[in-house]
Amino acid sequence: MKITRMFTWIPFWCVCSLLFLINATAYGAYHHEGEKDAGKFLEAYPAITGTKLDHCALCHSGGEYTDSKGKPVKLGSCQWCHYSYGYNGAGNISDTINSYGAAYKAAGRTTDAVRSIDGADADNDGYTNQAEIAAKTFPGDSTDHPGLVPAPYRIYTRKQLEGMNQHKQFMLMNTSRSGDSYDEYSGVPMKTLLDDAGISSAATNITVYAPDGWSQYHPLEYEAAAEMYHVYGNMPDQDYQYPPAVYAYDLQADVKENPTDGWCDYSAPSCAGRTNGDPIPVTDGLKAILAVKHDGAYLTPGVLTQENKLDGEGPFRVVVPQKSPAPPDQSSKASNQDVTWPYNYDWDHNAGACSRSATIIKVSPLPEGTTDINVLEAGWSYVDQNKIIVYGALDSIDSNANGILDSEEKGAANADYDNDGTNDYADRDTARFRHANGNEHILMHASQGYFADVQCVGDDDSSVSQNGKPAVTFPFGVVSFRITDISPGSTVTVELVMPSNVATNSRYYKYDSANGWRQISFGSNDGDAIITLQLTDGDTATDADGLANGVIVDPGALTVPANSSSSENDSSSCFVSTLLF
Repeated sequence: MKITRMFTWIPFWCVCSLLFLINATAYGAYHHEGEKDAGKFLEAYPAITGTKLDHCALCHSGGEYTDSKGKPVKLGSCQWCHYSYGYNGAGNISDTINSYGAAYKAAGRTTDAVRSIDGADADNDGYTNQAEIAAKTFPGDSTDHPGLVPAPYRIYTRKQLEGMNQHKQFMLMNTSRSGDSYDEYSGVPMKTLLDDAGISSAATNITVYAPDGWSQYHPLEYEAAAEMYHVYGNMPDQDYQYPPAVYAYDLQADVKENPTDGWCDYSAPSCAGRTNGDPIPVTDGLKAILAVKHDGAYLTPGVLTQENKLDGEGPFRVVVPQKSPAPPDQSSKASNQDVTWPYNYDWDHNAGACSRSATIIKVSPLPEGTTDINVLEAGWSYVDQNKIIVYGALDSIDSNANGILDSEEKGAANADYDNDGTNDYADRDTARFRHANGNEHILMHASQGYFADVQCVGDDDSSVSQNGKPAVTFPFGVVSFRITDISPGSTVTVELVMPSNVATNSRYYKYDSANGWRQISFGSNDGDAIITLQLTDGDTATDADGLANGVIVDPGALTVPANSSSSENDSSSCFVSTLLF
C-alpha cells in the first residue's frame, strides 16, 4: 500500500484544525506539522473555527489517477495530497490546491491576502468568496454554495450500534512506520450500517473523518488499486469481501521476545495457541467494519496530545483487513532490515486506512441541492458521547415530515397504529423512532395536530441541560418533538408506546429554562407498555414555550429511580424526554 496514516509537513496550505473538547474545558486545534497558513485564515475569519471550512478541503481538492487497468481512481483531499505531492515532497503542491487556494497563494499567503480576495468568485459559481465563507460553503468548490440545505443524516449511539448484528474478526494490523500487531475487533459490518442508514443507489464511496481533521476515502465496491479499501462489495469472482489470511509468527519479529529489533505485537489474547502458518478462521469472512471493541474491550476514546497528535482509537474505528494478505514486515524507520520480513513498500499496510476515532461517515455523492454538514456536529463532543453521524447519499424521504427518515421509521412498513388507513411512517400524527440506547423503537401518537422535529439522543448529549437534572436513570435516551397545526390553547393527548412494559415506579419530569426540572403526573401507568400525556398549548406546565400559539413543545422525561432493583430497573422501564428549541 502506498498511502499510510502519517502526519507530515506540507509547505503550502492544509487547514486540518477542528475545534475540540477535552474534559469539557480545554480547547485547541490540529494542524500539519510546520503548516503556517491556517492561522492566517482563522485570523481573518475566526468564526469559521471548527466549521466544515476549517479543513484541508478549503484550499486543497481531491484528485484522480488512472490505475494499471486504465480505470480512474478518485481520492479525497487528504489522500490526493499525499499521493500527488508525496510524503517526501517530491511532487508539485500546486497540483493539489483548488481555485480558492490558488487565489490565496497568488495574493501573497497572508491574512491581508485572505481579505483581498473576498470580493472575487474563485470557483465561478456566482457567489463571492466572502459570501460563501459567511454561509460556510466552500469558496473553491462550484458544487457547494449558499442556498443549499444540509444533506440527509442519521446519528447512531454506541448502544444503538451494539444492538445491530455484531461481527468479530482476528486480523493483522500492518503499518509502514510504527509497530504491527495482531488484534481482534468486533463491531458492525459497514454494509449493515450503510444499509440501515438508507444508503442511496446513487452512492459510490464514503469518506471517514476523525475529529482531528484526518479523512480517509473508501470506494463502496472493490477496486484493484492497493490503497482502495472497499466497504460494501465482494472481491471479483469471490463470495467474500476480503481474502482469508494465515497467522504469521516469527520469534525475530516478536517485540516481547526481541525488544531491540522486534516490530510485531503478539500479545492479544486471540494469539494464544496459534502457530506460524495457521489459517485464521473467521465466521462469515473478513469485512470492513465499524469497530466498537478491541480485544473484547471498548475502544479507548481518542484524545489530542500536546503534540497535536491523535492518541487512542475510539469510540469507533473503521477497520479494513488486508486486500493482499502478507506477514508483518519491519518498520520502514528501523535501521536493522536484515530480518525475516524486512520492510516491503509494496506489501499491504492496511492499518493506515483504518481511521481511528471516527465521528463522521460521508456518503458520496451528496444529493442535488444539499451541502456538507457542519463538522462541529460531529467533533470531539461525539467522541465524549459515543456517537457517530452518517450523512450524504441516503434515502431522504420523510413521508410524514416529522424529522425521522422513512429508513428509520418504517419498521413494519404496513403498520397503522390508529387504523385510519395511513401507514404510520406516512401518518403525520404518528412518529416511530429508534431510542438512543438500543435498536428498539418508541411510537408516539397525537390525538390531534402533527409531529415535527422529532429527535432522539442520549441523556448525556450536549443539547440536554445537566443543570438540576434529577438523580434518576434514563435508560432509553432523549427524544424531542413539537406538535403543530392545533387550535391555540387546545389540549392534545399523546400516547407513547414503549418497546416493553413501563415500570410502575417510573416518574415523569418536565424541563424548561424558566422552571428547570420538575416532576409532573402522567396517565396510564398501570404496568403495560403505554403511557399518556396531556399537553395543553400555552400551559407552562406542559408546553415549554408557554405560548398559546398552536404549537406545543414538550420537554419531559419518563425516568426510573437510580437505585431501583433489577426487577424494577430493567428493559420494562423507559425514559422519554425532549430537547429545548
